Amino acid sequence: MGSRIRSIVLSIPAIVLFIILSVSGCNVIDVGTTPVTDSTTLGTRGTLSQTNTPITANADAKWTHYQRDTEYPGAVGLPLQFIDTLSGDTIAALVSVPADSKGDPVPGQFPVILTQNAYRIDMANLMGSIVPSYTTLMIGGRDDFMIRRGYITVAVDVRGTGMSSGVTHLIGADEQADYADVVDWIAQQPWFDGNLGLAGTSYLGIASMLTAAQQDPVVKAVFAVVPMGDAYRGTVIPGGMLNAAFINVWLTLTQNLSVANDPAKLLYPQFADLIEAATQDHIAAIDEWYLPTINNSLADQPGYSTDDGDFWAVRSPVENARNIQVPTFIIGGTNDIFQRCEPLLYEQLKNNVTAKLLIAPGAHLQAILEAMVTKKDLVPGSESMLLQWFDHYLKGMDTGVESLPNVTQYVEGYGGSYATATDWPHPKAAPQRFYLHGNMRLDTTAPVESERSHTMREPEAPSIEMNVVGGTNVYGEVTIRDGSDCSSSAVQWTLGMAGLIPQACYTNNETVDEDALVYETVPFGSDMYINGPMQADIWMSATRSEAAVAVRISDVDAYGKATPISTGLQSAAYRAVDTSRSRYVNGVMVQPWHPFTAASHQPLNPDEPVLVQVEIFPAAALVRAGHRLRISISPSNQEEGVWPLPKQAIANGNVSTIYNDPEHPSSLVVLVVPAGELK
Repeated sequence: MGSRIRSIVLSIPAIVLFIILSVSGCNVIDVGTTPVTDSTTLGTRGTLSQTNTPITANADAKWTHYQRDTEYPGAVGLPLQFIDTLSGDTIAALVSVPADSKGDPVPGQFPVILTQNAYRIDMANLMGSIVPSYTTLMIGGRDDFMIRRGYITVAVDVRGTGMSSGVTHLIGADEQADYADVVDWIAQQPWFDGNLGLAGTSYLGIASMLTAAQQDPVVKAVFAVVPMGDAYRGTVIPGGMLNAAFINVWLTLTQNLSVANDPAKLLYPQFADLIEAATQDHIAAIDEWYLPTINNSLADQPGYSTDDGDFWAVRSPVENARNIQVPTFIIGGTNDIFQRCEPLLYEQLKNNVTAKLLIAPGAHLQAILEAMVTKKDLVPGSESMLLQWFDHYLKGMDTGVESLPNVTQYVEGYGGSYATATDWPHPKAAPQRFYLHGNMRLDTTAPVESERSHTMREPEAPSIEMNVVGGTNVYGEVTIRDGSDCSSSAVQWTLGMAGLIPQACYTNNETVDEDALVYETVPFGSDMYINGPMQADIWMSATRSEAAVAVRISDVDAYGKATPISTGLQSAAYRAVDTSRSRYVNGVMVQPWHPFTAASHQPLNPDEPVLVQVEIFPAAALVRAGHRLRISISPSNQEEGVWPLPKQAIANGNVSTIYNDPEHPSSLVVLVVPAGELK
């Protein structure tokens, strides 16, 4: 792809340039904002965009640390049980109840918290018995903290996983039907007082959202940590590209755990035959579901690599979130695999129920851990929030949850701090457009005369081989060839596991930007607070009929460190935009909605310029005075998405040209909030 392109001014050491510009007072960008006068929501497959009336109530809300004493001396687990479902499957369930000082179950009825797990309740429960904590509840284990405060917990293995029978179709319609059967079973138990809360992290949070949308009247509240929204656009096939890094980690995890049931047979020997039969179902899932799903996606089959049919819609909680009629608390992460999703789930809920949104810093694992920790004078740990939420809505105690801040976000560049707001997107956010120029400058002035264009070459595509034999990886070795394996994307799409061994390139885009087209502003003269989704409108042509555009947004300080803000990825042939479902603020599109159907696919004509509108996932960042805003454009982000095999053969060797002239004004739109709103 060649070396990175820089304007001549960027060859001056950053600190020297900063001093010169500060002293002269010239060439310093000041970005003003205007109040929002018109905005829409983002649509879904089933709904069009709607007029968005920002929520402005609860503006003075503050976080408080909620706590109360235990009610019971202990907690005890009941024997393993199996729930019969209408499908004929059996769902394994572990129930834990309050105990007296002798360790015996306390008689009576209690509110119940249900977690539905794809990652083995036997292991989660064992963990909870060793180290009782909030953590184990949210991954489907016994949690003495909540049980001793008067709750019963029910943890189940979802259909086709753990000790439950059936061949999994992960998060499919059959599994979701079982969710309703589990709720019905709980409703019939003598220890249930009629108040059910749904909770969980990741998969468990997804199941909670989908179960709540079924509107069973016994469900009274939801507490979901890092749940998914749109499976296709947000995670598995962002921008129409297959997310091999994520799928390799996630499908391998679910499949390996589902067949490793020997420990469960040792823990529950009386059910060894039943557990072994379930294990055989799970092994059968390799040929029945895992391999066909992956092979169809790699082969570019409509409905798998595209968003035709209902395969992805069924597995996307955002499609039915508007049906949720109970208070819902959502915790997300700034670099989560569901970074796009969590704010959109909140948006679907906010006008129907009491809804709260908290975005913690980090990728999937890191955000979960960060949310657990109490931040002095800022945000309490999630254990406190969980208790406060369910005490209010399951026990009827006045804990003050409705007066908590509606939206709380970790803001990159804000000194490690959080900011609160009455709504998301921020009610005072306004669009600001920055134009790309031939001299690699990024500014607010549109090009008025012909400017130099720039080219970039598609890197060699990674080879992807299938290698599924019970207990091995879903994918074979995937070698990333565009440098994105040393970037924030590597941390994001490995669920944070790459970030467990810190590297400078995970928090500095300088390395991955070396082979990108890099456009930067001059230093800002005042702070700029970015909050919400972003959109890159890129005019480009290609030498092949398939091409991709990868975008990174960074905050560049006076020393040249490029702190990641967010990313976007888009197949140019899927550039079609449904304007009736896209988000607008003050008449400006700031979040495109791409159909990604087979019918919407438009192969590029060689060297013919087209407009590719790239969705950049939402973020909150304070770009300080003296810092620069950077947009980096490259032809791939293989850590986030790779081509299906037929398109890979076409795209290999492609050369793309990025334009920035009056007829083809490439630009970046961000939502800017007055910096004084940070609080």
